[in-house]
Amino acid sequence: MSASKTPFLWGAATSHHQVEDDEPSDWADWTRDGSRTIDRSSAGHALGWWSGRAEEDLTLAATLGHDAHRLGLSWARLEPEPGRFDEQAFDRYARLLDHGHGAGLTIMATLLHFTLPRWLAREGACLAPRFPERFARFCDRVARRLGDRIDLVATINEPSVLAFMAYAGKRWPPGLGRIDAFFRALAQLLRAHAAGYAALRDARPDTEAGIVLNAPRFEPASDRRRDQLAAHLQDRFFNALVLDALTTRAARMRGVVGPLRGEVLPHIPGLRGSFRWLGLNYYGRYRVRFDLGAAGTLFGAHETTHNVRMGHAEGSTDWGELHADGLRDQLLRFAAASPGTPLYVTENGVMDPTDRVRVLELERHVSAVGEAIARGALVRGYFHWSLLDNFEWAEGWQAPFGLVAVDRASGVRTPKPSALRYRELIAAARARHSGGAP
Repeated sequence: MSASKTPFLWGAATSHHQVEDDEPSDWADWTRDGSRTIDRSSAGHALGWWSGRAEEDLTLAATLGHDAHRLGLSWARLEPEPGRFDEQAFDRYARLLDHGHGAGLTIMATLLHFTLPRWLAREGACLAPRFPERFARFCDRVARRLGDRIDLVATINEPSVLAFMAYAGKRWPPGLGRIDAFFRALAQLLRAHAAGYAALRDARPDTEAGIVLNAPRFEPASDRRRDQLAAHLQDRFFNALVLDALTTRAARMRGVVGPLRGEVLPHIPGLRGSFRWLGLNYYGRYRVRFDLGAAGTLFGAHETTHNVRMGHAEGSTDWGELHADGLRDQLLRFAAASPGTPLYVTENGVMDPTDRVRVLELERHVSAVGEAIARGALVRGYFHWSLLDNFEWAEGWQAPFGLVAVDRASGVRTPKPSALRYRELIAAARARHSGGAP
């Protein structure tokens, strides 16, 4: 695995469960009867990537001006039983990766994008005592088997989101719904990252490995002190805990009173500095107001008037308010936390059935990346979420994020106006700067 020679990468992202056929994972079991998604669906055959459509879609991405693609490798496929690796599955990924390179794409591969092997789910999922060790073994095998085909590797996607949705919450597997489980799962995910990073680097010292963090902006809904405290608490809980743990020696809830004061994650050997780059997933900001009745969200409720939301029986899914300046600010925050570290926008997009909002927000967010670079952030790439309209976890098939529409009955792919506008933005950036940055 070697660093890309391209100064700035332009592309889109996918994850394996959301596009591959019939992944044998905990998520496949969780959604099998349709009761766990708002449209009573499952990923099922998804978009046919395992059976051959991946190559077609990667070629399409290249024709749309992309020179990079972020994708996922399914741990559940590659290690269907503990310690037994499926060589045919490795061969399938090798062909897929070779095709991507042949199309001119730099490949970023994510090794844990929410889903887990069934056997690990039975052992306790992320809370299994041997989870970090198991993940390190998987990383070692990927590095040795596919390492020469991967340019950038992400160990884990959004550890805070996975811990929150699946362990503090009940909508993702295993759905424990306990705040103590959040902290235990988050610590285990960070141990797994540290162990996986070490395994990757031991197997191939040139591995360009990093981790992907979700980092929305949390801002007070007013200048009242209690709103400021609520926003600060949510930011510390969701953003700063992991960023601090990766870049300093302690993960603290600074400025917080009560049982969350002080260190809330244990010291994890090997965690500090366990990255060659950092990935930022950004979808928007939350304006937070103090709410004494919102203990489950640290006494902060979100103003939702302008947010991108999807209502359903369990309440709603809220991706936040579209706010391109927040992307600039979070990139600068990451740059300040780890000076000199290359940064990638690994996901950024909007749930938009009309595609009209997506076109405008692409322009605004690409411009925000350029502003961050101008102010000193070492941003090396931008990956839009997503290349295709795909299965979106608990939202099922009802949350279109793609640059390309997919007719699920016929399988026909149709680039949207946003895909064509993105191609224009990429071409303009390359025309302005030799490195192709915005």
